[in-house]
Amino acid sequence: MGYVAVKAGEELIQRAEDLFEKQRLADEDAPITVDQLEGQLERLTAQAMSEAGLYAPRLAALAVKQAQGDTVEAAFLLRAYRSTLERWDESVPVEPSAMFATRRVSPAFKDVPGGQILGPTKDYTQRLLDFELEDEDEGEDPTADWDLEDAEPTTLTNVVDVLREEGLVSEPDEPDVDAPTDTTREPVTFPVERDAVLQELARGETGAVTALGYSALRGYGQVHPTLAEVRVGKLPLTIEHPYTGDEVTVADVAVSESEAVVPVYAKRDDPQFAFGYGLTFGRNERKAISMTILDASIQLESEDEPAENAEFVLDVVDGMDSFGFIEHLKLPHYVTFQSILDRIRAIRERKVAGTTDDEAEPATDDGTDPTERESSESEPSDRETIEASDDD
Repeated sequence: MGYVAVKAGEELIQRAEDLFEKQRLADEDAPITVDQLEGQLERLTAQAMSEAGLYAPRLAALAVKQAQGDTVEAAFLLRAYRSTLERWDESVPVEPSAMFATRRVSPAFKDVPGGQILGPTKDYTQRLLDFELEDEDEGEDPTADWDLEDAEPTTLTNVVDVLREEGLVSEPDEPDVDAPTDTTREPVTFPVERDAVLQELARGETGAVTALGYSALRGYGQVHPTLAEVRVGKLPLTIEHPYTGDEVTVADVAVSESEAVVPVYAKRDDPQFAFGYGLTFGRNERKAISMTILDASIQLESEDEPAENAEFVLDVVDGMDSFGFIEHLKLPHYVTFQSILDRIRAIRERKVAGTTDDEAEPATDDGTDPTERESSESEPSDRETIEASDDD
């Protein structure tokens, strides 16, 4: 049974879309450009890329512009576009230690190999509204006077690797698979392997991943990790040359990475750390950190807390699923709601008449409710007239 309202709305739907576009162009100023979005709102486009599972900064900027800043809508557009692309090849796996880090902090150790690199951040300053930005005409580079020496980019030693060398990190069991699961092509089934968990978390909606990770910290879980390090930088994108077979780096991918350790006391004679891992496209440290909490929580394989239940976590963090289910509530539900409304009214009318469901007149041979039959045979009431008008 189709929705009654749909048949009357093609022109109205087109006009509603036109009004939506007008909102983007309402001001007298020139429309914001894709270049500006890509260059100045990098975190916004990074969030759209990570939730879409497609690394394409310029397309992400275009999607954010089209969605008027709605990152979930932008991720939806990118996923739809991604589904039309042909897969040519797969890149060669790279070690996280190959990252050229522009930012690396380790809350676990003061002195780490390579040192702490604060990079671009406002983590350590006051967060107050800067009203001077209202009248900003031309941007002024605050680092223009810096006297920096040219230096070759260097890679940094992974902090968790230092703990691994001491045998302090408990390694998870090796998965019994030949190749990682590709959750963009294969449905996720439970119980789920860790590689699929990490993929789904990486594409999870940032707010949902953060909220569930936070729930574990607030007592609805057993994991309260120590971050070994958080890194932001670029990983090389390496492929095998189609003719020579040699590995060649063709591009790089901006990512945020986080690793956390969690004390495990199950093995009293040899206590170790478990660990959680998170990696997302672009600059999104909050999501990467939340991923480490959920990864470590899910490895407990418990259903006692929401963050430890893999099925619950993966079902609710996907932004496309939650986006669809929540937003579909705006679509017409006239038929289903009318059915519920009729049932509620029938129950109330029987109650007023002094009968209960058990005492009510049984259904007729043709299966219809006698109350409904009587109502349909009588003249339409004012209430029914109003309902018919609303449906039109």
